Amino acid sequence: MPEPNGYTRRASNQPRRRLRSALALVAAVAAAVALLSGVIALADTGPSATPGTASDGGDVQSASYSPNMASTLRVSETYTTFLPLIVRSGARPWPDTTTGIWVFNDQLATASMTEAQFQFAATHYAGTQKLLRDATRHLRQYNPNFLVLHYRLGQALGHSIPGGACQPTTNYLSIVNGNQWVQEWPGDSTVQENWFFHYGTPGSRVFHCEWGHYLTELNDVDWREWWSAQVIQQLQNNENDGVFADSYSVPNYIGGYEPTLPSVDSAFESAWSAREYNFTDYIRAQFAGRWKWIPNIGAYITTRDPSDYSNVDGAMIEGFAEWDRDSYFDVGDWELQMNRILSLGRADKILIAQTYPNEGDVDERLFVLGSYLLVKGKHTYVNLETFLEPEWFPEYTLDLGAPTDALPGNISAYLHPTWNVYVRHYAKGLVLVNPGDASRTVNLSATYYRSVPSGGGPVPEDGVAPGSLSYQAVSSVTLHAHQAAILLNQVP
Repeated sequence: MPEPNGYTRRASNQPRRRLRSALALVAAVAAAVALLSGVIALADTGPSATPGTASDGGDVQSASYSPNMASTLRVSETYTTFLPLIVRSGARPWPDTTTGIWVFNDQLATASMTEAQFQFAATHYAGTQKLLRDATRHLRQYNPNFLVLHYRLGQALGHSIPGGACQPTTNYLSIVNGNQWVQEWPGDSTVQENWFFHYGTPGSRVFHCEWGHYLTELNDVDWREWWSAQVIQQLQNNENDGVFADSYSVPNYIGGYEPTLPSVDSAFESAWSAREYNFTDYIRAQFAGRWKWIPNIGAYITTRDPSDYSNVDGAMIEGFAEWDRDSYFDVGDWELQMNRILSLGRADKILIAQTYPNEGDVDERLFVLGSYLLVKGKHTYVNLETFLEPEWFPEYTLDLGAPTDALPGNISAYLHPTWNVYVRHYAKGLVLVNPGDASRTVNLSATYYRSVPSGGGPVPEDGVAPGSLSYQAVSSVTLHAHQAAILLNQVP
């Protein structure tokens, strides 16, 4: 069985931090192994493959795990299906992030993970997305509240990997449905022309020349009904907790379409923003509180962007605090992004702050993490995405306690008038962030302990967290351009 063409986001140097590849690295191998070994996914009823605790329709608060698994999910070994452990009547909770640093991993190559890596992922991440159902069940053997989102394009229908001259092909894109990857394009005989957004003269479908999808007409009743019904069925089949709606921003900010969309057009942009807002209302009404609607709204730093995301359940900020590895925003763009995130955070939206740093650049990692700690609210997650395999950085374990500075209306409230860096105080320390190009020296007037991470990266097969933390006593710090310092009151 050939591997399907799933979706993998990766950073680029464009305003949107995403590049969709032709590889379904997340779970396609697991599906292939399941078929090759003759193991067919079992129905959603029957005894659990692993002992656990369940109730008659209510939420399970805890479950015991007994290592009764025949496989570590390697290609050369037997692939085991996992029967349901948990019966639920409502949605899984999103963890309160007031204290601690909470990681929501973008995606996991579960087909090549060892049992120890499964346990690590389930107990160190709040959740992930784009998993086959068996992989989801496997993770939930260790953590019944592990969150998994279903990946779909928020305002487009995926077709295929484009060929030359921006043409669709028969190399179709795939999405997850239950325990298999399936073709996203429903077939030429199924689609209706009114589903699609048309542009140009004569009006034609709008196709993305790199990512292979067609923009859809979000206001079309037939499209709304068909798409929402498909997605709800997939959410049920996948045992998901919500939809990750990718590429959900005004499309001319994304670029790469044929016919070419206007580079600047306030009427077009306002009309599209209204489409997104109304579509969000419609989808959330269909979800009726059972699933979350979490679009990817990109870096969100186009100044003229009229988008109103006040009605979403949450959002991913992709390209958080920087464009890409070693490529930083100017101060004005960084401040704009922080302010827009603060607005969503003060409304208690779920926020996933994701970027793609150089894994070996500790200063870059700390700058992103420091920016996260400035805007962290009750449901704010971070992800330094560097691998499809599980990854971990030692700074994730820093314990600052709860913030003592409430989220402000404007990031300028954190700008120290003397130090000229942004400061947020926590119960056990403080965070300093310098997003500018000039170095700043801060005289602290007290002794603090500066966290110094070492190592980090891929989690090894034995599931032992990589890297370590040390602490340096300081009474002053110099922050060079795009640096942050995380200071503790005492050495842990």
